[in-house]
Amino acid sequence: MALNARGYYVCAHCGTTSFPDAVSRDGIRILGPGETGLLCSACKVPFVRGMIDEYQVEYCEKCRGFLMARRDFAELVSRRRAWAQGTPSTPAAVDAAELRRTRMCSKCGKKMTTDWYYGAGHVVMDRCAACDVVWLDYGELNQIIAAPGPDRGSHGLA
Repeated sequence: MALNARGYYVCAHCGTTSFPDAVSRDGIRILGPGETGLLCSACKVPFVRGMIDEYQVEYCEKCRGFLMARRDFAELVSRRRAWAQGTPSTPAAVDAAELRRTRMCSKCGKKMTTDWYYGAGHVVMDRCAACDVVWLDYGELNQIIAAPGPDRGSHGLA
């Protein structure tokens, strides 16, 4: 298994993943069962309901990805970057093949748009225009928050 840029291991032979820190959930607090019938589009397992700060997400305990409202995502990133402390870290390069992936929306079943997140962090993310939700893979939120930029740590400026 090789450690990838997002901080987890992927088997080159079978594609299974292994997370070095079994407790870390990107700061997501698990609340209970997810919305009935809603399955992770990557793993095909039922979501659990979670909270990150005050925002509700549908979280996959297998791949550790999560689905959240686009507006909530924008607010979460803005707030977390403004209050970020410590030394920023330069984001890892993104494999351009990620732009060619296809992900179906877990809510409506339509094809999600896969594109660059045009903020900090060099992240390729998926969004559903019909449901107005975004999908983040494990580690992507932390990569966005940790990336350098003038908005990072700006809570005391004004």
